[in-house]
Amino acid sequence: MREDLLGYLLGALEPEEVRRVEALLESDPEARAELKRLQAAMRSLDEERASESPADFEPPADLIGRTMDFIEASKPQPAETPSVAPVNPLSETGLSQRGATTRRWRIPDALVATISMIALGGLMFPAILEGRFEARRVQCQSNLQELGTSLAQFAINDPQQRLPEIDLRGPLAFAGVFSVELKEHDLLDRENAIWCPSQNPPASMATVPTKLQLQEASSAHLLQLQNVSGGQLAYTLGVMDDQSYGAPHYESRSTFAILADAPIRTANGTQLAHDGRGFNLLYEDGRVRFVSSTAVLETQDQPYVNFDNRVEAGLNVNDASLGESGRAPFVWVKQSL
Repeated sequence: MREDLLGYLLGALEPEEVRRVEALLESDPEARAELKRLQAAMRSLDEERASESPADFEPPADLIGRTMDFIEASKPQPAETPSVAPVNPLSETGLSQRGATTRRWRIPDALVATISMIALGGLMFPAILEGRFEARRVQCQSNLQELGTSLAQFAINDPQQRLPEIDLRGPLAFAGVFSVELKEHDLLDRENAIWCPSQNPPASMATVPTKLQLQEASSAHLLQLQNVSGGQLAYTLGVMDDQSYGAPHYESRSTFAILADAPIRTANGTQLAHDGRGFNLLYEDGRVRFVSSTAVLETQDQPYVNFDNRVEAGLNVNDASLGESGRAPFVWVKQSL
């Protein structure tokens, strides 16, 4: 069970295995308790890793040599035996003697093996966690760049050279309508590109709905569709231009963010993606930048709020403000008919 739970936390399971583990967690309190223990252990390692520089994880240059010397010194030494005449190893006598002198697995051997495994685990586990973080970060960046190419093509085809526009009322008044527009224009090559692996995408990822499905959905179903249509990304909520609201003009700016990993909303406040370390930002010029959790606090133009510190549309054409899928451009917007 522990191996399955660890694979579940690391995102290393196949979809059917994920469903099996989730069913187990739902029915077995012991499994849920074990999952919490593993999460706490991994969180401690991640926090320790985040607080240290990469050099802190470099093993000493002579570690391998010292470990091997320790293992060699810990081996039981065979007792001295009197010299005897050589025996043909293939003869009946030789085979009998060889079987009689075969050394069994002893307590000192088990102790040495355990110490070796602990030493190797202490070196390898942080590297595994770091490798998982890097792989997920790179995959998210690749997804954002792919979607950025599609959005650029959308803007080029638009008569006013604008990005997708979010309505100010009705079922299309939410940020995740970006993916709906790309799908309607045959520009969404991979629907799973809107799901970020750092946030453990659901086993059965929702299909991006059509505009017709959104318009015909009941109020409860519409809310569900709006929350999942944009996956686990945040989209530009639009801008104010001369007192009028609209989608941003696509100008290939290197400082105007149009997409990012969606923040995780928690009871204790907003947590960034990628284990809380930061998030990926896609700018109009197609560049993707990873911003650490420390750097975001020092950024004057916060990507997830406008200049008034609200999760709403930008106050001017240069005020980039991003919202997760279900967000409306303004708090007063009614998202249903």
